[in-house]
Amino acid sequence: MVNTGNGKVNPRELRRMLVDPRVDAAELQRLLVIDERSRHCFDPIIRANPDTVDTTTMANEGEIGGINRLARIRRRLQYRLKVNNPLFSGQKIVSEGDSWFQFPLLLADVIDQLFNPFDWFDGYAVFSLGEAGDLLQNIINEDEITQAIEAEKPEVFLISGGGNDLVADGNLANFLNQFEPGLKAADYPKEEFDQFLEEIIQLYRGLFLHLLSRFPRLKIICHGYDYGIPNNGVSLGQPMATRGITDQGLQKEILRVIMDRFNEAQIRLVENVEFSGRVFHVDCRNVVGDDNWFDELHPNNTGFQAVGKLFDQKIREITGRR
Repeated sequence: MVNTGNGKVNPRELRRMLVDPRVDAAELQRLLVIDERSRHCFDPIIRANPDTVDTTTMANEGEIGGINRLARIRRRLQYRLKVNNPLFSGQKIVSEGDSWFQFPLLLADVIDQLFNPFDWFDGYAVFSLGEAGDLLQNIINEDEITQAIEAEKPEVFLISGGGNDLVADGNLANFLNQFEPGLKAADYPKEEFDQFLEEIIQLYRGLFLHLLSRFPRLKIICHGYDYGIPNNGVSLGQPMATRGITDQGLQKEILRVIMDRFNEAQIRLVENVEFSGRVFHVDCRNVVGDDNWFDELHPNNTGFQAVGKLFDQKIREITGRR
């Protein structure tokens, strides 16, 4: 590691480390911090840690531009190193999705829990298409998925999406009724939320039908989200407050209703006979717990570890691997 005269890492060395597949993520995490103003956003801003990196010559207060791209490059290189090992006997997976699958470097997200790039011989090798802040509509429109599955020939495809579509740009407020004393939590989601949820489910359905028509032996896993904790952030708490919903207990109950309906709609979809035995749902509700959230939307490493175990169990269950 190249240090400056003050004992801190040189910015040029930091950028080299960010894309070096041989550098452990734990080493990178001590060199990075989240911009606290973006902590509750679905697309967080990552900066160099001024305590460990010499940021004096860096523009924009040390903001790491293109952090999603750098994180993707790093994972792709790690994937190639693993699958190109002639002794690799593990399982190939392609993943696509939002920041539950690709939280740039600061958190050990779901894919980090599954993919150990330094286990050269077995385990999972995940070809990741994920990007923090991605919308399900964009994921499907871009359709990097088909090409990746064609090229990598995975046994399993993982998809995470819909959460950003729900909360992007304060969108949650558009789906909620104005606060009224005595109104039950279940009565706050408006008809617009039902329409939104139907659109999300139809996006999933179209994607599943497309992939299974091209790759009939593919196993697909989607998931719903756990019950996040509104905390006056720009994604959950503040949009609710614009509707006069300021009590945190009520906010939490409303979000529980929303996440239940989101998960249950996914479950109904995958249980449809046209997807029987080919598409599966991981139910993350009541898994993270109230104390294991990094922000309003993302579990911390302990929370993601619990979610990752569910995915591991489901993959083993549907593929018969042990």
